[in-house]
Amino acid sequence: MGLFADIFVEWIFRMFFHAMSLVRSRKWPVVEARVVGAQCAHPVAGCPVATVYYEYAANGEKFARSFGKPFIFHKSGEGYAAQFVKGMNFNVRVKPTDPTRCVPVWELTSRVKDEKLREGNGQGPE
Repeated sequence: MGLFADIFVEWIFRMFFHAMSLVRSRKWPVVEARVVGAQCAHPVAGCPVATVYYEYAANGEKFARSFGKPFIFHKSGEGYAAQFVKGMNFNVRVKPTDPTRCVPVWELTSRVKDEKLREGNGQGPE
């Protein structure tokens, strides 16, 4: 039971801090980021975290970052990471005064536009 409590507490903290980042960045401009990879490794301790590696351009410069989304169950994290296919686009909010800082938008709606574009080109969802 102690192990599950640790996982749940870490999950709550990670979700809380991401929510706070979203609130702080709500007025930042949104740019498209391109996925370069994603994974959900088995954690040694704590909750499973799906990590997405991406790159984006802001102010004429290219940046590479990653973000992690926590999960209670590893299978859920694997499924989430599998949705981020290399080359796919999603939205990030970029701090105007410091383009090295950005906040990813986790919601599925930020990726829906990418799927609609593929369907419109006759490629269909991958």
